[in-house]
Amino acid sequence: MSDAGYSHAWIGLGANLDIPRDQIRCALNALQSDTRISMEAVSSCYRSAPVGFLEQPDFLNAVVRVATLLSPVRLLHCLQFIEFKGRRQRSTRRNGPRRIDLDLLLFDGLQQQSTELTVPHPRMHERRFVLEPLLEIEGDIELPGRGFASKWLVGCAGQVVERLPGTLLD
Repeated sequence: MSDAGYSHAWIGLGANLDIPRDQIRCALNALQSDTRISMEAVSSCYRSAPVGFLEQPDFLNAVVRVATLLSPVRLLHCLQFIEFKGRRQRSTRRNGPRRIDLDLLLFDGLQQQSTELTVPHPRMHERRFVLEPLLEIEGDIELPGRGFASKWLVGCAGQVVERLPGTLLD
């Protein structure tokens, strides 16, 4: 896929139910099979302790960079459809357990807030499980309106995140 007319987006993936690594791999395969999306980089897999609701298994997380012709909202709908196909159950409990979670983190340098979508993701700069894999594939990327990701990683020092061996595309 050439860059002409394409935007770049960064997507956070997370799961902590039903063999989480397999859930993330299935989501990556779904992204890869969409002709409107081209995966350009995939981070390692990271294990992280739950945030907020603590009585649940640890999460596995990753970040992927894609090139796409889709608008931010259309990409969000695509991610929600992948979650639906992955049998994600939306809960009223924030930060609860899930089979798969796909978050649109960044979309080019866009800053947008609506009832449907906010980019950059409003809490990504507070989450080590997002920042570490993002920094792995991008170096010190700038978060629109917030500055460089490395600056925010320092504030997440107390969060437990472990990079796991192997790749997600094995």
